[in-house]
Amino acid sequence: MAATSRTGALMSALVAENLRFPEDGSIVSVARLSVEAGGRLVVFGPNGAGKTTLLRLLAGVVPGGPTVVAAYQPQHSHVFRGSAGWNLGLGLNPEQAAWARTLADRFGLDPALYEGPARALSGGERQRLSLARTLARSEPWVLLDEPLAALDIADRMTVAAALVDSLNGKGAIIVTHDREEAAVLGERVAVMVGGTILQEGPVAEVFSLPVDDRVARAVGVANVLDGVTGHREGPLCSIRVGPLQVWGLGDLAEGVGARVLFGAEAVTLFPGHEAAAGSARNRWAGTVSVLRETGRLIEVIVDAGSPIAALITPGSQEALNLQPGAPVIVAVKATAARIIPR
Repeated sequence: MAATSRTGALMSALVAENLRFPEDGSIVSVARLSVEAGGRLVVFGPNGAGKTTLLRLLAGVVPGGPTVVAAYQPQHSHVFRGSAGWNLGLGLNPEQAAWARTLADRFGLDPALYEGPARALSGGERQRLSLARTLARSEPWVLLDEPLAALDIADRMTVAAALVDSLNGKGAIIVTHDREEAAVLGERVAVMVGGTILQEGPVAEVFSLPVDDRVARAVGVANVLDGVTGHREGPLCSIRVGPLQVWGLGDLAEGVGARVLFGAEAVTLFPGHEAAAGSARNRWAGTVSVLRETGRLIEVIVDAGSPIAALITPGSQEALNLQPGAPVIVAVKATAARIIPR
């Protein structure tokens, strides 16, 4: 299905096959990569997995890739002599340059910096400038390599939400090694290890149901649930996920779409006939639907109205007598959950 970008250009899906570098595929060997028009795919994996080389192949920076009409932002943002404002508009027509300024404002770049030298900008300021300039270009696709890496941790989620909002129908392939950034930036995620994509699918599905131990080691096992925010209490925010109310750390306004993210290792299980002990704010009744070995641990998927993944030891499985269909109570401390923009 085609989509239309902000420029009015008709877009088509991005399909790339037989991506290899070098010729023997020792760094990157991807049989097929497909992203629907206007879609957002995050390529996720550890350092050295081949993510940057894959993006460079798609951008045409290294030989052997397809021809993709895309604006490309490398991981390290470069600036040239001259003012920050001149650098922001570099290579853009007047309309695009005006849009770049609007985007830079959204990303938190202080307009007072525009008249000063670009080389005096901090790493985070350079990244904001480069991101605004890249997104202001007319190409229907953007390729972003670790676009939030130079930003302070406190600013990353705000800029990430503004980035997604600013795509305006463009498709995006985004490289990151950060699980929380992947959950904010991606609609789908492709897990890359050793130059190969091992699993690709919706973010929540891949993070909560890794297909094998290699994927589980790369992403961890996490719960990513979508919902709508409710009221706040101090540093905590609530989110309604189907029948569940989930509390976590967050500062989002009430009534907005959001995601809650917490690791499977943060989930505690209790027998279904007991009241959950401890101080966990989040407690839900459910039944065990899946049990499977993940390395030396057991992954348990509990149907609590929404699927919740937990990681336990074989000894805990035996002590709890967990089998498919067994009733359990799921407990997660609010401080272990993070509520982020969707």
